[in-house]
Amino acid sequence: MRRTLVLALALLTLCAPGVALAAGSSYVRDPLSDRLAQKPKTLAFRDVDLTSLRWKHWGWSKAIGRGTASVLLCEPSCAEGRRVRGKVRVVLRKRVAEGDRRVYQCIEARITGVPKAYSKISWQC
Repeated sequence: MRRTLVLALALLTLCAPGVALAAGSSYVRDPLSDRLAQKPKTLAFRDVDLTSLRWKHWGWSKAIGRGTASVLLCEPSCAEGRRVRGKVRVVLRKRVAEGDRRVYQCIEARITGVPKAYSKISWQC
């Protein structure tokens, strides 16, 4: 009986860091501002702004968001380009621990309603 109790305590001690990590909050880093946020309503890239984001499965291994994208079409150049809007589906994955926080490292997005050359985003994947 005593041996079982010692073994159970040893297992609990070994698993404690994993339990603490699982209890930590999940965040994503905004690519443009480098700020951490939970369930952000917006994400900004150099030529793309994602707005009105709504999230599913936040805190899971993958978080999925949907919203609106505003894309700068750099044709013939970025200075002379124009912005177009489309719908976006965002997937966050590759969480890593930063202190007591879990931070999604990879941002992937598909944008509909824009030219194909501008329809995919992949950041730190």
